[in-house]
Amino acid sequence: MAYRELPAPPDLAHVVLCLWLREGSGDDTLVLPDGCLDVIVRDGRALVAGPDTASVRVPVAPGERVAGVRMQPGAGGAVLGVPADELRDRRVALEDLWGR
Repeated sequence: MAYRELPAPPDLAHVVLCLWLREGSGDDTLVLPDGCLDVIVRDGRALVAGPDTASVRVPVAPGERVAGVRMQPGAGGAVLGVPADELRDRRVALEDLWGR
């Protein structure tokens, strides 16, 4: 499993906690609840992972690359223009929130 976190760009650190990259090995990734919203790019699509209230197992195929931006706790809803509680425990295509 290859997972790497990168620091947020300094001018975005007030809203971005980190950037992250994940390369799959065929194993599931266990995502623990952290109160954050993530914008994830996977298979050429951007989606929003709302704050989770329980752990979630996410399969990542061997060689698959997934990238994300993790928002600071409490900042994601304001950045995306959607109340975070509407995204709790959900995965929503970014285009469904913002349109194309």
